[in-house]
Amino acid sequence: ILNSDNSIHKIVEWTDVFSKEDKGKNLKIPVVIMAGGMGNRLKPFTQVLPKPLVPLNEKTVIENVIEKFTDLGIDKFFISINFKGKILKAFFEELNPSYSIKFLEEKKPLGTGGSLQKLKGVIKSAFMVTNCDVVIDIDHNDLIDFHKKNKCDLTLVASAKEIVIPYGACEINDEGYLEKILEKPKLDYLINTGLYVIEPSILKYIPKNSFFHITHLIEKIRKDGKKVGVFPIDNSS
Repeated sequence: ILNSDNSIHKIVEWTDVFSKEDKGKNLKIPVVIMAGGMGNRLKPFTQVLPKPLVPLNEKTVIENVIEKFTDLGIDKFFISINFKGKILKAFFEELNPSYSIKFLEEKKPLGTGGSLQKLKGVIKSAFMVTNCDVVIDIDHNDLIDFHKKNKCDLTLVASAKEIVIPYGACEINDEGYLEKILEKPKLDYLINTGLYVIEPSILKYIPKNSFFHITHLIEKIRKDGKKVGVFPIDNSS
C-alpha cells in the first residue's frame, strides 16, 4: 500500500487477505469436548494421566484441541469428564485460562453422547462436539455454513479414506462361478472423524444418565425424519 507520494505505507501479504484462518476469527459457537474416556489405546501413559493430559508438542492433547478453536475466536467450552476427571479439573483450575470452561461430570461412563443430555436447556443454539484427541485442519466457517444452508439437525465431518486390499479379490456370479479377479482393489470410504455440529433441539432424543453413543443419536433422529448432513474433507486434513 502506497502513500500519495508513492512511498510505501504498508506491506500486505497475500495470506493476510486470503488466509483460511482469518476467515473464522469471529466464530462464536460453543464447543463440547468429550474427555471422559479411559484412553486404553494410549497405555501406559493413561495409567498415570487422563488421555486429555498426555503431552503433545510441548502442551497437552486437550490444550492443542482447544487452541485450534480459540484461534477462531471461540471462547466457550464444555468438557465431559469421567475417568480421572478430578485430575483434569485440577489442571484447568491451575491453568486459569482466558476462555470459559464448564465441566459435564459423569458419575458413570455415558458413551460418546450420553453426557450431552446435561446440556438440555443450557445451550440455545448450534454447537460443535469433538473428541479430546481430534485436531482437524478445516475451515470451520465452511462447516457451519454447510450445516445451516442444508438445515441439518446434525452434521458430521467425514474424511476420505482409501483402503487397499492386499490380495486378489474374487468376483463371482449368482451360480458361484468366477467372473474375474481384481488384483489389490482399492475401496473408497468416508470415515467419521468425531467432529460434529449439533442443534440443541435433538438433545431430547438422548436418554438421561444412560450409556448412549453419538452414533445411537444419529440412528434415532434419522428414523424420526431429522436431517443428518455429512461434511466431507480430504485425508490430508
